Amino acid sequence: MLTATVFEIIDRIGERPSLQGDIRRDFRFGERAQLPVGEILENPYISLYGLDFENRRAAFVETPADVDLSQAAFYFGTQFEKATRALTIPFEAMIQLAESVPMDDSRLIFIHSTGRCGSTLASQIFAQVPGVMNISEPYALSQLVIARNTKKAAEDELVPLFAATIRLLCKQAAGTAWVVKGQSFVIELGDWLHRLYPRSRNIFLYRHAETWLLSGLRAYGRGAEEAEDTNMEREKQRRGVLGPLVPAIAQYDPDLFLSHAGCLSLMWLTAMERYVAYCNMGMEMLAIRYASWLSAPGETAEAMLDYCGCKPADMDAVYQTLNRDSQADTHLSRDVLEQRKRALTEVELGDLRRHLQQHAFIHEADYEVPNTLKL
Repeated sequence: MLTATVFEIIDRIGERPSLQGDIRRDFRFGERAQLPVGEILENPYISLYGLDFENRRAAFVETPADVDLSQAAFYFGTQFEKATRALTIPFEAMIQLAESVPMDDSRLIFIHSTGRCGSTLASQIFAQVPGVMNISEPYALSQLVIARNTKKAAEDELVPLFAATIRLLCKQAAGTAWVVKGQSFVIELGDWLHRLYPRSRNIFLYRHAETWLLSGLRAYGRGAEEAEDTNMEREKQRRGVLGPLVPAIAQYDPDLFLSHAGCLSLMWLTAMERYVAYCNMGMEMLAIRYASWLSAPGETAEAMLDYCGCKPADMDAVYQTLNRDSQADTHLSRDVLEQRKRALTEVELGDLRRHLQQHAFIHEADYEVPNTLKL
């Protein structure tokens, strides 16, 4: 009989989860035990946490019954904060276990984005629809991007792991749909999604490059003092973190300095380019500009839900969501970011414009991708 190794969590290491998928970096453990692997499917409070490629095992966590991960702005962060037990099984057992999870890809919805463009709001809107299981930023998908880009495993091994990841993220029955929103980097897996789940619905959210860059620097920078930063050590750190997730950063000339604004510019361009490539290969997607959420939030929400075939008869909960901060109580909440006064410098704007000019076909900050929603 296949078994999972179970650990009681007695403490957390650090304030946020690590990015390696190794639960030993995130938690301190008490007693250790064994559990039939079927418990992972039977227990609705056990969810996939991460993929540990170094030890070739999948990690799951159990959260209390009063924690609704479908309402979480950031799935991975809430798992880290609330988990009471951790479980691990080998990759082979994970793939075998996932085969027993039914999957109707006509009820799968994927949210792709550049980030910083209303994607968390979109997922929170879906979370208000009866019968929807909303999964917002599970880190296992980003780990698959890293594994693919850094060739930690061959594609014929990674694709079954990817399919098992989707099934296990969606192991709870959904009367209406499963909605999966990855981090912006997960658009790198769009070709696999199209191959495995051709009937799924796909949304892409994006934003004007200049306002996106400012938002990104406020969210992920060190504040105004980092403007025009030329610190080589910080550049090395950024490349180390983002390179495995964004091929354009990994491939950027190591002899040329890549500023924070430059890194973010390449992230934006990569997501936009991938979306256009998927459209060209026949992948049907609806694109929504951030400006639509600002100018006509109700109509935008209705159009998105209509496109995905899951607009509820009663839209009150959706309209209420439009008036809330979708990232409230997180490190990216409006209250937190409003304290980070920031403006783009001419150097940062110059970095963005240079990368735009060098791109094969995206040369404007207000570039409009195909199939953009028109209201």
